[in-house]
Amino acid sequence: MERKVENKEVGLRVDSVLFGILSKEYELPLTRTIVQSNLSQGCKVNGEVCKKSYKLKENDILTLDLQFWEEIRATMDLSEEMIGEKGELDIRYEDDDLLVIYKGKGTVVHPGVGNVDNTLANHIRYYLEQKGEYDSLVDRCGIVHRLDKGVSGLMVVAKSKESQVYLKALFQNHEVIKIYHGYVKDSGMCKLESFKESEQEIDFKKYIKEMNISFEPWKSWFNMRGYIGRSSKNRYKMEFKQYEFSGSKYAESYILKSKDQVLVKIETGRMHQIRASLEYLGLNIVGDTLYGSNSSKNQSDEIMLESVLLSFVKQNGERLTLKIYE
Repeated sequence: MERKVENKEVGLRVDSVLFGILSKEYELPLTRTIVQSNLSQGCKVNGEVCKKSYKLKENDILTLDLQFWEEIRATMDLSEEMIGEKGELDIRYEDDDLLVIYKGKGTVVHPGVGNVDNTLANHIRYYLEQKGEYDSLVDRCGIVHRLDKGVSGLMVVAKSKESQVYLKALFQNHEVIKIYHGYVKDSGMCKLESFKESEQEIDFKKYIKEMNISFEPWKSWFNMRGYIGRSSKNRYKMEFKQYEFSGSKYAESYILKSKDQVLVKIETGRMHQIRASLEYLGLNIVGDTLYGSNSSKNQSDEIMLESVLLSFVKQNGERLTLKIYE
């Protein structure tokens, strides 16, 4: 992403300006130290690598690698700074290796810079500490994947470093079945049928019936393949395209639609993957103020999207399948 230096930024150090851009404009809660340490890899001035102390001049052009900074943010671990804090946990499954938790809408999963309390991770740490089962070697209190603040549903948490390494590998290798259910508004020009239909290995009809979600007549899932990257029109959003573009990553989903409802099975875990993919199709999740025809820079704390099913093989070789509706 290229950006011309603004008048108010002339004469300021590049590291200071970059920190402000990332934290305020792109809402990436990075520390100044992290920005300074990685500046040479994630930012250029007039196409050249520069020192962090470089003072910006009029007409300078900043080139930011947003994908690089998002990956830096994703790997930040604030576990050492975080304290255990008593809170409500809706535990749907637990054994010696892991927890499966239901996260409510509006709940923040990970702590951020300046926001190290009252998150799901704080509550998990407290719960495990009280049981004498907290492993200080785990990253992010054992959380291995995330849900956006406004999204509810099932999440997996590792109780040991060994379990976390195993579970992370499952997610990275696309060996975890993840299904989301959402209510949508249709623009009337849905592009879903432009993608190929595909059958799935798991018997989804069984689980959908048990969840009391009506999809009739039954149809095959549409396999949506493409790329997701930062939107060129709204920096707070991601966008889906069927071709690779600057800063984008491959994204794949399976989507089933019936009237005002969708089921989405994601194969890759890209930022805002479901929301960006549905917007491309001409669908908008009910309650989502960031995506859709009337989008703004503000994100809703509650949108009608929920992680309703998780299925994976545990370390002992048994398959665990959890759904939110019993």
